[in-house]
Formats: sequence, C-alpha cells, structure tokens
Amino acid sequence: MARNNVFIPSEGWNKAYWFMIEFAIVFTVGLVIGWGTSPLYEPLVTEQQLVCHQISHEVECELAEEATVNQGSLNWIFWGTTAGIVLVWYVLIRGFAIKKPVLGN
Repeated sequence: MARNNVFIPSEGWNKAYWFMIEFAIVFTVGLVIGWGTSPLYEPLVTEQQLVCHQISHEVECELAEEATVNQGSLNWIFWGTTAGIVLVWYVLIRGFAIKKPVLGN
C-alpha cells in the first residue's frame, strides 16, 4: 500500500529557507578561506614595538626583541576576505554567471 505523505523539500519549503541555507554555506566557505589565508598576511602586519623605561624624568626606549602581529589589521583582513567571498558569490557568480538574481522571482 502506497502512502501519499512523503515530504519533498522543493515543494514544501519556502524560498527563504533555501536562501538561508545557501547563505550559510557560502558564509562558511568564506570563513574557512579567510581562516586558511590569515597566516599568509601575518608578515604584512607585523610591527616592531618599543620598550620604554622611565627613570626619574628620563625615558629610555629601545626596540623589542620580537616583532608582534597587529591583530586589529589581521581581523580586518580576515573579515574582508570573508565578505569578499560572499560578495563575489552573490554579485558575480550568482548574478552574472548563473543569471539567477537573489531578489528576483
């Protein structure tokens, strides 16, 4: 005996759910690419810090032994890479190559 109560997602789900799933996948891919490429940018954002000691009214400064990574700049590069991946997908690939606009019918 066959039953007619099989759930088929393409017929039952709203388009918004598919857009959310697609966005989650694209965003996750962008995060992984940004995370994987972050070590490549570390030499670009390293800084040589100064170590200063104040003795009485005189301040003596010298260069630190090790260079440090500017985490603020590295965060901007990480999120810029992630946003770039998302924008490339939705504007270039989905908009021009696939010709399936996001907000169209």
